[in-house]
Amino acid sequence: MMKNILILGLITIMNIIGCSSNSIENIKVLGTNEFTKEAWVNASQEERGGMVFSLLKTHDVKKMKVEEIKSLLGNSTAYYEYDEFPAYLVGSKSIKSDYGDGYLLAFPFDRETGLIRKYIIIPSP
Repeated sequence: MMKNILILGLITIMNIIGCSSNSIENIKVLGTNEFTKEAWVNASQEERGGMVFSLLKTHDVKKMKVEEIKSLLGNSTAYYEYDEFPAYLVGSKSIKSDYGDGYLLAFPFDRETGLIRKYIIIPSP
């Protein structure tokens, strides 16, 4: 009985770790174009979608302050929960959600520290 519980626990932990490490890999379907601040500023919504994977691979957004994200990506182009959460529509406009045409890329942050808590992409790629 104890052995079965340990095995089940180990499988659960492996699944959690596997899902966490693969989540950024799923974003590759949007594209793998290189992210630069200059390229982002001049890009269309569709082109920005192609840079999200590179952005998240090259910038540890969870260690960034909200001001840094806004400086890097510019003014929000979408809305997510609160006006102050940076949010952007990226990728193909053929993708539909409650947030608009395209994928929503949002960065909720801790209001006390100003640090980004996570990134969200809706719908999931």
